[in-house]
Amino acid sequence: MSDDPGRERAQFVLGDRDGTTCEPELTSFVATTLREMGYTVAINDPYKGVELVRRHGRPAERRHSLQIEINRRLYLDEKTLAKHDGFTRLQASLRRMLDALGDYVRSRTG
Repeated sequence: MSDDPGRERAQFVLGDRDGTTCEPELTSFVATTLREMGYTVAINDPYKGVELVRRHGRPAERRHSLQIEINRRLYLDEKTLAKHDGFTRLQASLRRMLDALGDYVRSRTG
């Protein structure tokens, strides 16, 4: 739950606990890729990441953990919780994001 309900949120919020669980370049890559697809993106605001990313993220060991919050307005009606037409677009965007992320990781390890 947020301390400021009603505040307009970005469509994606990336949480890397202020760069402690994921190298900044990787977080920036994900943010840039999503923005290039036309989405609004915030980093660590209002969500920095929870216990899961804290526990598993160790960038110094090349173990990166990034929380990705998706604004549900992108894909469902908040009153009925039924998927709307945005679901298909989001699904395609996430596939593209994963493909781009795979290319990014391969380029860094190759």
